[in-house]
Amino acid sequence: MRSTTGTGRTESEAPQITSQRKTATWSIASLLVLSSAFGCASTAKTKSEADRAPTIERLLTAPLTGIEGRNSIRSAMMKLYNIASADSKRIDNQPKTLQDRHVLSMFWLEPAPADFMSMAVAAEPCFPTARALQLTQAKPHSKERAPGAQTYDAIQNGVMVSFSTTPDEKCVSYIHIEPDR
Repeated sequence: MRSTTGTGRTESEAPQITSQRKTATWSIASLLVLSSAFGCASTAKTKSEADRAPTIERLLTAPLTGIEGRNSIRSAMMKLYNIASADSKRIDNQPKTLQDRHVLSMFWLEPAPADFMSMAVAAEPCFPTARALQLTQAKPHSKERAPGAQTYDAIQNGVMVSFSTTPDEKCVSYIHIEPDR
């Protein structure tokens, strides 16, 4: 008579089942490792896309890294406003909410030779002038200070980012980006 294990299987079948369990365990472990690796790659892609989405901070700082940074902002803005080509002048007064929940109330794209972008920033929510100055290290556009709205310029790596404030000087109201000439 053959001896059986507690599972009702013969002793000769037990090593085969143990081997199958090990194989199944390794297969499952391998699948988990692969799926987590691909999951991380997918997450990184999503995060990377989110990192490129326009925010007021990115509009103010990315162009100051150079022409490539300026071009990345232009591409992101063209995508946001569904503009297929930067070959012609485009002014769009359609309000757009950015990833950081700030709202642009106007976007102006001007091709070469003028080659600039301008954006009007809605008053609510306010993007603080103090934060814009901290991010860009911008200097007043004019040596003589006039009452009311102010304009500041930051020039780095061949690109100029200018921004204007609300009349009370508390919030950014307008952003202008162009190559430094």
